[in-house]
Amino acid sequence: MKRLVEIDDKQLTRKQQQIADVIKKRGTAIAYMTEQEVAEQARVSIATVSRFWMMIGYKNFKAYKNEIKKKIEITPENKMKNFVDQVDDGDLFSQLIEQHFKNLVLTNNHFDKREFNEALNTIAEASTLFIHAPASSEGLGDLLEFRLKRFGIHTERMAKSGHEIYESLLHLNAASAIIIFQFVDLLPETKVILDYAQECSARTILITDRLVSEMGDSADYTLYAHRGEMWEFHTMVSPVALLEALVMGIGMTMKEESLEKLRKLNEVRKKYKHIVPK
Repeated sequence: MKRLVEIDDKQLTRKQQQIADVIKKRGTAIAYMTEQEVAEQARVSIATVSRFWMMIGYKNFKAYKNEIKKKIEITPENKMKNFVDQVDDGDLFSQLIEQHFKNLVLTNNHFDKREFNEALNTIAEASTLFIHAPASSEGLGDLLEFRLKRFGIHTERMAKSGHEIYESLLHLNAASAIIIFQFVDLLPETKVILDYAQECSARTILITDRLVSEMGDSADYTLYAHRGEMWEFHTMVSPVALLEALVMGIGMTMKEESLEKLRKLNEVRKKYKHIVPK
C-alpha cells in the first residue's frame, strides 16, 4: 500500500496535487474531516477527491482515515502538533479566534437553561460552596472563588488530588454544594466526591467538556463547555465564558446581597486607599 509521501508529485495531476497539499497541510487532522471539507479546501469536486484515495492505494476515504486513526495517540504533544500543522504562517491569532468562536458556538448549542438556572439557585442557597478544580482547571477555580467571595458566598477549596480530599468531605452536608471542574476523563477523586456527595445529600454541579459520561450521570447538574475535539489543542475560553455567566447570574439572583457587598468593598477601598492604593 502506497503512502502519500512516497508518491512523486510528477505522478499527480494539478487537481490531485491540490488534494495532496491539503492532506499535508492538515496532517493527522485529515482523519476527522469529510470529503466535502477536503474538496472545498482543495478547490476540486467531491468526485475528484473520491477517486484520489484509490489512486494512492486505498479502497476509499474511510479506509485512509482508519489507518491514520490507528496511528494517532492522543497526547498533549500530538494535540499541539495537530494545531501547529494547521496554522498558516503569520495567521496564528486569527485562527485561534476562529477556533475559540467555534468552541463558544458549540457550547451555546448545548446550553441547558434549566440546568443553568438550577445551578444558580443551588449556589445561592448553599451554606458552603466547595470547589474542586484539579489539574488545568485550577485557574478556573481561583477565578470563581475570587468572584463569588465578593458576593459574600462562603467557599472552600478542595484538594486537587490525593487523600487530602477527605478533609473536605468531612464537612459536606445537605446544605452544601460542590462545583466540580472535570475535563476529558473521570478522575478517581471526582468519582469519590460524587459518590460521597450523594450519600450526604450535598448538591453537585459538574462543569465538563464531555456530553455523555459516567460523571455527568452522577452529578445533579451538568454544564457543558466545549474545549475542542479530543485530538485538538484544548482551550479554556468556553469554560471561562460559562464561569463568567455563572458569576453574573449569581449576582443577579442575589441582587441585594451582592450589591451590598460590592458597596462595602468600595467603601473599604476608599477608606484605606492612602495606605494601600488600588
